[in-house]
Amino acid sequence: MPFIFPTPGDTPDLDGGGYQYGTEVAELPAVCGHEVQAIYPNPGNTLPSDDRRNRFRLHRLLGNGISFLSRWREASTAAKAVVSSLLIELSETLLCFHHAYLSSVLAGLRHAGFFNGPWALGNRLSNHVCRAGLGHRPLDPVSGQVMHRVERLSTSRAAKVLVASEYSQSCPQIWHSGLRCDTEVVGGGADLNRSRPPADRELVRRQRGLDQCHFLFLAVQKLDPRMRLRQLLEAFHAVVRGFPDARLAIAGRGSQRETLQDRIRSLGPEGSVQLLGFFPEPELPGLYQPADCALMPSLDLEGFGLATPEYPACGTPVLASSSGANPELIRPLGNDLLFEPGNPRSISECMTGGLSGRIQPTDWDRCAAPAKQAIRWDRPANAIEKAAQSLAGAVGCNGAMRLSFLKNLQWHLSCSAALP
Repeated sequence: MPFIFPTPGDTPDLDGGGYQYGTEVAELPAVCGHEVQAIYPNPGNTLPSDDRRNRFRLHRLLGNGISFLSRWREASTAAKAVVSSLLIELSETLLCFHHAYLSSVLAGLRHAGFFNGPWALGNRLSNHVCRAGLGHRPLDPVSGQVMHRVERLSTSRAAKVLVASEYSQSCPQIWHSGLRCDTEVVGGGADLNRSRPPADRELVRRQRGLDQCHFLFLAVQKLDPRMRLRQLLEAFHAVVRGFPDARLAIAGRGSQRETLQDRIRSLGPEGSVQLLGFFPEPELPGLYQPADCALMPSLDLEGFGLATPEYPACGTPVLASSSGANPELIRPLGNDLLFEPGNPRSISECMTGGLSGRIQPTDWDRCAAPAKQAIRWDRPANAIEKAAQSLAGAVGCNGAMRLSFLKNLQWHLSCSAALP
């Protein structure tokens, strides 16, 4: 009985929160001794079709389709062929999907799955703000309807749906009216070997060129309209007039970079805001550690922002919008660390509270404690094993297949490359 995780973009070959979540969830079972095999389209068609990463095997699917729908069709057909060959080769396997993109390969097979966010709704939001070329606009509603239908079908057919947060647990029924599914919150995590407070914080601040008087706000986000970075800039513009030593650094890449750069120039003052560009995952803790306060201004659809636990793990206080999973991750540190989503005045009031002394350096250890105690990658790994045993038992009960899960379980991950 295979375990397959189809996700658009959550591949081991790419950087980003979604990619990291998929990779971590894949690697943990491998650490426990299970064989893990990932199946997903080949980003740019430039990497080997059969490869290994750390402890698991990668099956990358070549694709030459021009449109999104043609690439999707090609990837699904190729994934079915790979899964079919693996099912012949491996007699004891567990199936699970990680996103609807390649979920058609599981049709008719008993499986579990992850639901990390609304595929169609997120795509529609991006298209609404950052319009594609005129040739693509008539296809937007059609693509959105197809995505929505496929996501509903893949979620409803899963024997168990794993979600990263309580927020995500409530969303399938909201985004897909009348949908019924057996869900379980499994959380996410932070790499506590890498994400930890610095030994000498003043040293890392000096290395970043920060004076002792500077108060650095940091936001590491995709430069996308959903992250509400324009509203963050407006809020900071109001803050820096009263606190000229405040600084704001934004790290990430995305479609809004030029728009944000223009807005920074128009708002001023010069030098108080920096767009740092993209940082690979291993370099992020070094970016978090010198910051006085981190910001998570995203509007919605944030099923589990991985940076949210990583900041506290580095001892950096977090101010976040009260949307998505942010409240359940941040509220243990204090309700006053949350601001109204997309509201520059609410954001600036929260930032001013930090600057005026509400967030003290002594808070660093307090911030790190929740990450160390409750935010761990072994939680989703344990949940996957539990779901696997449950599905294996159900299959054994009806006599369809005899499984010895704990002795010899093969895991299969099916993922996709990033969407256009």
